[in-house]
Amino acid sequence: MNRRFGYEEFGLGLLLGVALGSVIGLLLAPQSGAATREQITSKATDLKSSVQELIEQAGKSLEQAAAKVESALGLEGRSMRRKLDKLRAELEKYNLNKV
Repeated sequence: MNRRFGYEEFGLGLLLGVALGSVIGLLLAPQSGAATREQITSKATDLKSSVQELIEQAGKSLEQAAAKVESALGLEGRSMRRKLDKLRAELEKYNLNKV
C-alpha cells in the first residue's frame, strides 16, 4: 500500500526536526551554561506552544470529519462518531496544558 503523508504529519516532522536541530546547535554553541539553559528553556516553551496548536488543529479536523461522516451516512454515522470520539479522547491525553 502506498501511503501519503498529510499536512499534520509533515508539520509535526518539520517541527520536531527544527526543535532537535535547535537543541543540538545550542549544546554545541560556545557560550556559558546559563545562557544555553535559558535558550533551551525558551525553545522548549516555543515547542510546547507549537505542539499544542498542532493538537488543537488535529482535534478540529476530527470534528469536521465526524460532521461530514454523520451527514453522509445518517444513522450509520453514529457508530463512526463514537469511534471518532474515542480517538479525540486519546488525543486529549496529550493535552500539554496539564503538564
